[in-house]
Amino acid sequence: MAAHPLVRRVLPALEGEVSAVGGVVRDALIGRPPGEELDLVVEGDAIAAATVLGRALGARVITHPRFGTAHIELPHGGHVDLVSARTESYAAPGALPTVGPGGLLDDLARRDFTVNAMALGLSGARRGALVDPHGGRADLAAGVLRTVRPDAFVEDPSRLVRAARYAARLGLALAPDAEAAARAVAPDLDPGSSRVAEELRRVLHEDGAPGALALLGDLGVPWVRPGAAAAIAALERAAAHPHAPSVPVWAMRLGAAVEPASLERAALPGWARAIAVEGEAGAGLAARLGRPGAPSEIDRLLHSAPPATAIGALAHGAEDVAAWWASDRGASITGADLVRAGVPPGPAIGRALSEVRAAVLDGRVESHEDQLALALRVAGEHQ
Repeated sequence: MAAHPLVRRVLPALEGEVSAVGGVVRDALIGRPPGEELDLVVEGDAIAAATVLGRALGARVITHPRFGTAHIELPHGGHVDLVSARTESYAAPGALPTVGPGGLLDDLARRDFTVNAMALGLSGARRGALVDPHGGRADLAAGVLRTVRPDAFVEDPSRLVRAARYAARLGLALAPDAEAAARAVAPDLDPGSSRVAEELRRVLHEDGAPGALALLGDLGVPWVRPGAAAAIAALERAAAHPHAPSVPVWAMRLGAAVEPASLERAALPGWARAIAVEGEAGAGLAARLGRPGAPSEIDRLLHSAPPATAIGALAHGAEDVAAWWASDRGASITGADLVRAGVPPGPAIGRALSEVRAAVLDGRVESHEDQLALALRVAGEHQ
């Protein structure tokens, strides 16, 4: 922790009882490289502490007085989140928590998993002390992911998705009691919940997404598609082609991960769900490309396909996609050539260029002169 770049930057400006908590402590214990975020618990007024810290660092501070939290965007990258130590209770499963003032131990008790319920004092009486009231360090050593409370998944079902993310990322296995609790909640896990959907989005951004989804499916989450891990692997191989179009990877993974009916109502951005659907349409495109056809027919299909659908088709074995990406796919004449030859601007030029493109691909014309002659004839027919 002493070598963590964000800790080094904030430490000189900290006052009072301030502790680093959660992932930064967990990752330091297992030797994971430091990230660009730091979570701090203040036993007192977190907003006042953030104001002082932000002023010392010349950083932008965003405060949320209602929740007693603050967010600091550090110059040259990285951010720090501060929260006043607090208690939490849930009026109903999946509801936002009701918070109240508390101490550091109260704050650790409200957290999800024991491996995230540890703190390291950075200033004040606890400076340099590891605070681990729930046995997180021992669970890390044993490779176990355990909830802090037996009803953690009932309080907040989205923690089930988070558990799968941590298990895959850190190589942990669910403790037997946590697994039993997860299986009880899994059948009713709702992707239409904003909290569940946000955790799903985080899963899909991580390298461990295939393993996390496999675990969710094994636990009984009904909307995880069978074979999601293999489908994601195939999509990523296709998207890694040097000529592949750029498409948000997590949105492509979404289509491979979630059953169509559940995808429709997932509380995720519409654009991401649209890309997911387009990616899944790749199976149909691959089937059409697999039927005998002229090169111009392949070109027509791929020219009209959304980028995600083309990637999906390659993932389903349509090698014509890779060849199409790598080819120049065009005729040598342009619309400007036709205008110079006397064709007035208009739809006729587009039709002529389309016909020449198909003729070049099918080997019916080759030279620039033959292409121009064909284009002029087609344009004349459509004027």
